[in-house]
Amino acid sequence: MLMCEECQEKTKIMDRKTILQELCSDLEKDLNQRDETGKERRVELFSGLKPFDYFLPTMHIGTSKSIPVHGVMSWFVEVIVDGKVIFRESYIPKESERLITVEGFLIKRVLRNIFTFGVASSKQFIEDME
Repeated sequence: MLMCEECQEKTKIMDRKTILQELCSDLEKDLNQRDETGKERRVELFSGLKPFDYFLPTMHIGTSKSIPVHGVMSWFVEVIVDGKVIFRESYIPKESERLITVEGFLIKRVLRNIFTFGVASSKQFIEDME
C-alpha cells in the first residue's frame, strides 16, 4: 500500500520521536539502577509549544526596538535529566509551516546533537586513555 507524502513524513517523525522517548526511558532505568543514593532519577523528553523566551534572562541587552514581542510561541524539543535541560533546540514556526514538520526538524537536530556529542566524547575518552 502506498502512503501519501504527508503520511510518510509523519511516520518518519513519529519513528524518530519514539526512538528518542525509548532512549530517554532506557537512560532513566540505567541511571536508577546505578544510582546508589536511592534518589529517583528522571529523564524526560519534552516536545511542544512554549513562550519563545521562557528560559531567557529577564534583563534584555539592546535597544527598545530589539526587545522581543511577548506572546510569540516557539516549538521546543528538550531532553531533561533531573530537572535540568541537557539538550534543547527551539524554533519559532512561521504561520505557513506545519507544526509536525517543525517538530520533526527539531527532533532530528536534537538527535544529531546527542550523537555528535556522544561520539566526540567517546573519541576524546579513548584518546585520553592511550
